[in-house]
Amino acid sequence: MDQRVIRVAGVRACGAGYQNAEQNLRILRELGSVEIRDLGWKLPEHLHLWKLRHSRGCSKYLQLARLLTLNAASTIRVLLDWHGRHQAVFVPYPSVFMLWLMAWIPRRIRPRLIADAYISIWDAQFNDRGNTRHSLAARLIKSFEGRALKAASAVIADTEANRSQMVEEFGLHAERVHAWPLAIDGARFLGNNSTDHRNPVFTVLFVGTMIPLHGVERILAAAASFSADEGVQFRLVGDGQLGPVIEAFLIAHPGIPVTWVRDWQSLDQIAGEIARADACLGVFGGGAKAARVLPFKLYMYLASGKAIITQALLSTPEGVPRPPAVLVDPAGDIAQAIRGLIAEPGQAVVLGTRGRQYFEEFLGDDRILQKWQALLRDPG
Repeated sequence: MDQRVIRVAGVRACGAGYQNAEQNLRILRELGSVEIRDLGWKLPEHLHLWKLRHSRGCSKYLQLARLLTLNAASTIRVLLDWHGRHQAVFVPYPSVFMLWLMAWIPRRIRPRLIADAYISIWDAQFNDRGNTRHSLAARLIKSFEGRALKAASAVIADTEANRSQMVEEFGLHAERVHAWPLAIDGARFLGNNSTDHRNPVFTVLFVGTMIPLHGVERILAAAASFSADEGVQFRLVGDGQLGPVIEAFLIAHPGIPVTWVRDWQSLDQIAGEIARADACLGVFGGGAKAARVLPFKLYMYLASGKAIITQALLSTPEGVPRPPAVLVDPAGDIAQAIRGLIAEPGQAVVLGTRGRQYFEEFLGDDRILQKWQALLRDPG
């Protein structure tokens, strides 16, 4: 296979919530010996795919039509640039639209497709958002996604548990599915200075999409257990399906120490929020999907050298141990874990230091580059 040229195809998400594609391309460009040939398009950074489902009127269908049209155009561009069965074509998230189109092309003349599956569309819509898995819509989307992923020569998931779930649910060949770390702009966060935890107000930060998967209601319950004079401040950064729940909670509890930054933030703004935090909250959604992820927020927290509190049920990429963090079991008390860090500030410093070392060893650019090199050496 020609390792010197990697074609990028499809329509890829980008911005603070979708760092994986652009950061993988950055890592490959820094290799120097690889040419990136871009035959696809970027979605606008302000377009968040989770909002598409909740769009009203014609907006949703216009956006879907745009996605399909641009993916069809990218498919044509790839075929016109075809130089043999083993050319590498990287299809970033959301890869399924282009993969589905490619699935209709006979495998003998289909390029070698490397698909960033990242988040299963079927899984996201019908598991972590609490919708029924057995509706007609769920079955149709699962069939669509399964056919698409089977067209890929290599599928990249983010954790071992998600890899196993994709193999089982979509009937994929296990040897074609890989569990890689997510790619982030690590330098942006590694430069953060860890706080010394002697701030007048102990700031607890949660960054992310407000969905059941993240256990937002458990975080709100923990915040409600603190009084205004305890010297603790919660900051919630992000929006999503549970936005109305947070609104109602804040109205019903006007005295609790919670600040909600609802507007979507740039990556620099998120890095600043993390730099100013004393402790950062991960995921508390229990089993199923929540137990299969190691979300972007944890990568950013770890690289920033912050103490992390997250649920004990989690998964990691292949060959990566569990992260250093205060791990809370499903029935555990988040507020108690926070109070423990306040009572022992040395523990928070140790966790932050170990977390940054963990990120550099197991989740950073070097580890991802090794994965790419091994995949490109494979004749597939």
